[in-house]
Amino acid sequence: MCYHVSIDGCNILLDCGWNDQFDVDMLAPLAAIAQDVDAVLISHPDTAHLGALPYAFGKLGMNCKVYATLPVHKMGQMYMYDHFLTRQDQGDFQDVFSLDDVDTAFAAFVPVKYMQLSMLRGRGDGISVMAYAAGHTLGGAVWKIGKDAEDVVYAVDYNVRKERHLNGTSFDAIHRPALLITDASSIEREVPNKTTRDAKIVDSILSSLRMNGNVLIPIDPAGRVLELILMLEEKWAQRQLGSYQIVLLTNVAYNTIDFAKSHLEWMGDHVTNAFERKRENPFNTKFLTLCHSLDELKDLPPGPKVVLASFGSLEAGPARHLFAEWAEDKSNLVILTGQADHGSLTEQVLQLSSKAAAKKKVKLTLSRRVPLEGNELAEHESSRKLNTSEEKKQQDSQPASAPVTEEVADIKPVEQEAEPMDVLFGVTTVGSTQEADLRRRETLTEGFTPIMTSGGPMFPEEVWEPTMTDYGQEIDIEMFHRISQNASGTSLEPVRDTPMMEEKVEEKVEEEEEIHEVPTKVVSETREVIIRATILNVDFEGKADGKSVRTLITQTAPRRVVLVHGNAKQTKMLKDQLVSSLTGVEIDDPDVGKTVECTSASATYKIRVSDALFQKAKMRDMAGYKVGWINGIVGKALEEGGAPMLLPVSNLSSNADGTALVTTNDAIMKKASSQPGSVFLGDLRLSDFRQALAQQGIAAEFADGVLVCANGRVTVRKDGEKLVVEGSLSQDYFDIRQILYSQYQIL
Repeated sequence: MCYHVSIDGCNILLDCGWNDQFDVDMLAPLAAIAQDVDAVLISHPDTAHLGALPYAFGKLGMNCKVYATLPVHKMGQMYMYDHFLTRQDQGDFQDVFSLDDVDTAFAAFVPVKYMQLSMLRGRGDGISVMAYAAGHTLGGAVWKIGKDAEDVVYAVDYNVRKERHLNGTSFDAIHRPALLITDASSIEREVPNKTTRDAKIVDSILSSLRMNGNVLIPIDPAGRVLELILMLEEKWAQRQLGSYQIVLLTNVAYNTIDFAKSHLEWMGDHVTNAFERKRENPFNTKFLTLCHSLDELKDLPPGPKVVLASFGSLEAGPARHLFAEWAEDKSNLVILTGQADHGSLTEQVLQLSSKAAAKKKVKLTLSRRVPLEGNELAEHESSRKLNTSEEKKQQDSQPASAPVTEEVADIKPVEQEAEPMDVLFGVTTVGSTQEADLRRRETLTEGFTPIMTSGGPMFPEEVWEPTMTDYGQEIDIEMFHRISQNASGTSLEPVRDTPMMEEKVEEKVEEEEEIHEVPTKVVSETREVIIRATILNVDFEGKADGKSVRTLITQTAPRRVVLVHGNAKQTKMLKDQLVSSLTGVEIDDPDVGKTVECTSASATYKIRVSDALFQKAKMRDMAGYKVGWINGIVGKALEEGGAPMLLPVSNLSSNADGTALVTTNDAIMKKASSQPGSVFLGDLRLSDFRQALAQQGIAAEFADGVLVCANGRVTVRKDGEKLVVEGSLSQDYFDIRQILYSQYQIL
């Protein structure tokens, strides 16, 4: 999932995703623009939204800021670490990206908070970005891009329902954007009742466990796995199922849970309230065991297990190996919780699950890294020694660098007249340590001049042997030596020989490390697996259903819509429904790789308001902005190429600064100085207005979309963007109208 938006020459990427196949050919369109990208906005921490970032930064030359919430930043990094460690253990993955590429990409992140306004720089000067909570994953974001008076909203993979650790999204703060970019993949989704879905999952798990079978749940290392863990922990506690083990098996299992524990402020209100009142942390798990490799899983006590293993696509990782091992046992269970990627092993398994038992066969390749043995190990060692000897010969043939002792001699000794520094620090130096002590102080306070040649030390080598303690007592080294001998019962070498002994120990440790470095190789095998285990497909993705998608888009009332991320059937279905509900709104459904021209038809101009005019304006707070009504005359710009100045109308008559463009008659001046009636700012919902009336003791009920107030004497209804109040002239009418006015900012 990756979309390129260009706004006034500023190139912005909306997500930078990949799939678990990591097919480099898919990124050819990204390679063409990677070096010209000015900013990237990431909405979720999974592979589909940020999987291509390490490759783009490491191999394609991308160099820009990446904006995301803090959970998306950190958990996305866990995703990519797990991908690399898993793939590298099963083959050579350095050609795709390395850990250095991952670090480079995530070092470019700019963590933001929800509702935080961030301004772009460079070619993006004047463009702002703001994240809103999207649900679905921890830190998931809906992005709003602002330029002048127009907004572009990017909303994909959001969820409106409240979950165990997340609130649902709300588009209340987004109204009538110039462009809405949203996905059509959820239009056919029908989300089941949460209680029914959870009961189905737990009952299926228990059915398998009681037959002494194992349960495999392929998951991604961060993101939706948090909701699944909380559900299993809750059900295990309710049914007292502590005898069955729940295992999280990923390379970053500990990091995932530890991060979730320490970032409760990004979760739902119910989570933060429980922590503030009772200090309850939902991720202080009681039944979950963390494992980081298949070997750790095998070391667990025997018995039926529920294993949440990466990755959800079954393309790599421990989940793939466990599937090959457990799929042929009919007492086992495999639960698939998300929509399968096209061409993945998960998609094949789903297709085969509906076929007869005799046809449930799938071929898959398993790779693992094993240590070299026998002749292979001997050949590797001989080759390594040969390379080492050649490198040594090359080093010997090169001219030797200047000895370090000569460089030390170049350091100027500290003069004895540095005595005032002793007085400054209030420290007394004794005997031969004075010069070393003064050099140390000079380095800490005044800095030092580094040696320009490569062989020079950063600091002069010195041995600090104090003869007195901080309390003025003379230090007897021999006394400490005798006490140490008596305590250990062995003869110790003189204390002064300790540095040399440490050097010998370090050299020995380095030699042992070199000896114990065991070379490895990748072994692959192709296996045909007959699927006898039960395959259960449950929607646990946490995305909005089709009805919610249509409702949110209609309430947002965008002036233009671009539909992305859906197949042809889904896109056509959503487009047809929006055409009927959004009259007169242009709806585009471009194919992959196509460009849509969305240039705004409205002209926008920049203008500067003079201080005299601004001071007269009555500003009101509205959605984080200051809004007021101003009447003025457009004057000339103060500087060439700058914005013109808006001046008070009184400047025309006095012509004090001579900046007015034209002179006008009194009639035009009088018209310009008048305000055309009251202006109501706000977007009031009738349901909210009903609550406001109830607080004032006025009864109101809905009847056919109309709010009937005061026993039918007054009605309030919406007519397009207008709010109509009807009723007989009475005290109730004026009271209700006054309450209505109080819900708006009036200019």
